[in-house]
Amino acid sequence: MATARLPQSDETHNAGYGPQRAVRQFFHRPMNVVGVVLTVGILTLGLGARWIAPYQPDAANFSLSLALPSIHHWLGTDALGRDVLSRIIYGTNSSLLASFGAVLLAFVGGSVIGLVAGYWHNSLIDEILMRIMDAILVLPPLVLAVALTFVLGPGLANAVVAIAVIFSPQFARVVRSKVLTVRTLPFVEAARAAGSGHGRILFRHVLPSVVQPAIALATLNIGSAIIVQASLAYLGLGLQPPNPSWGFMVSSNINYLSQAPWLIFGPSIAIALSVFGITLVGQGLQGQ
Repeated sequence: MATARLPQSDETHNAGYGPQRAVRQFFHRPMNVVGVVLTVGILTLGLGARWIAPYQPDAANFSLSLALPSIHHWLGTDALGRDVLSRIIYGTNSSLLASFGAVLLAFVGGSVIGLVAGYWHNSLIDEILMRIMDAILVLPPLVLAVALTFVLGPGLANAVVAIAVIFSPQFARVVRSKVLTVRTLPFVEAARAAGSGHGRILFRHVLPSVVQPAIALATLNIGSAIIVQASLAYLGLGLQPPNPSWGFMVSSNINYLSQAPWLIFGPSIAIALSVFGITLVGQGLQGQ
């Protein structure tokens, strides 16, 4: 009796402490900690912009046009006398929320496509869905995003949709590859034998077993989405002025690079730090 209960006790112990061990291992790596600190810091700036930013982002003061960085304006002012630091802080919302939203849409849409294609492997549904995904993957991501946003029209919502489209195939392929393995496992066959419908099998039994790689991929893609979103904003296809956006701040002030380089450096550094921090978190999660 004692020997029969011992493995069960060990299994329960491992199940209870597995997540805690994973968290400890994650934070044991210094670069993971750096990534979390950067990501949390940037998200805090965005969520608390109205309380953290020293000025309103659209508060113009023409007497302070292109003012040098000072104690009152840490990153100087732009051509309209608006505080650059405040505009960067407020721009965090559009830049990060758009990127998170686009990756979330891609995650949901791509995962559903991968689930359906993998579950009905070698069927006409599988063939059609995956050929569409392959066609999207063949095209350069930024070029496709620009084309889609141009067709849909400029604006943050359309930019989110365009970014979601270009990232969906990655999730579809990752989820499909896992479904091809899971669909033949005994617990799925048992669910079929018990009379469960396709929807119940897919979302109750298969999805929980294949979603973890897609979540890790999502964290990595957020950094790429930030770059694409900033590129669209740079081209005037993202969030429209006077709303602050990192990419548009760079493009609208490029002519002042030699005269007022802080106008470019501030938003560029914000983009770089955001991508760096979120990518470190994604790599850490993928390494678990």
